[in-house]
Amino acid sequence: MDEIIVRVMRAMASHPRLRMLSLLTLGEQTPTHLAKVLQLPLCAVSQHLRVLVAANLITRRKSGGWCHYRAESPYDATTFSGKLAIWLYGLLKPQPACERNYPELAQVRDDSAAQAAALHRIIFEAATAFTDLRRLQLLRYLGRHQSADAQDLEESLSMSPQAISRHMRKLVRRGYVQTQPMGRAVVYRPSRDAKTSVHRRLFEIVRDAWEQRSRTL
Repeated sequence: MDEIIVRVMRAMASHPRLRMLSLLTLGEQTPTHLAKVLQLPLCAVSQHLRVLVAANLITRRKSGGWCHYRAESPYDATTFSGKLAIWLYGLLKPQPACERNYPELAQVRDDSAAQAAALHRIIFEAATAFTDLRRLQLLRYLGRHQSADAQDLEESLSMSPQAISRHMRKLVRRGYVQTQPMGRAVVYRPSRDAKTSVHRRLFEIVRDAWEQRSRTL
């Protein structure tokens, strides 16, 4: 399951691909049209689209000599990709309900490119917490134990102190983990408050996938 989460999050954690996904929420698009609007080389657009298709975040259909892409996962909401896609497109598509559900985005939602980019930065930062298997291991461990120091993590996860420190810094910056000094050691705990509603919902989707997987084992 973690490998799937990492692959999908890596596909999503890209500013060009987030821009493409935003355009796809407006309707079906061809690579040529996306390249023109985004002012990107067609070969680059095609590569980004292949990544999104492989992550099951979009669907593709052929019509004659043309490929058309749609903001829709081939899977339903019972799967990780399907659930994530439904949430993501609801967030990217301009609509008043989005701002009611995510009030911190009210200042970054209009038609300007600068504000759209600000929304993409929030999504990008939240997603990059889940683009490495070791960070997922750390989050799962803290979820089970609620607190741990570096020695606990090193012994339980067979992870080097340098790797623990590096990945924990990233998780702390993204608001998923908080630190507490304990003598000479530092204790890590799951954060009580998410950095934004986007961060919180993304982590909920990841946890739901873990729980669903554990029920099927």
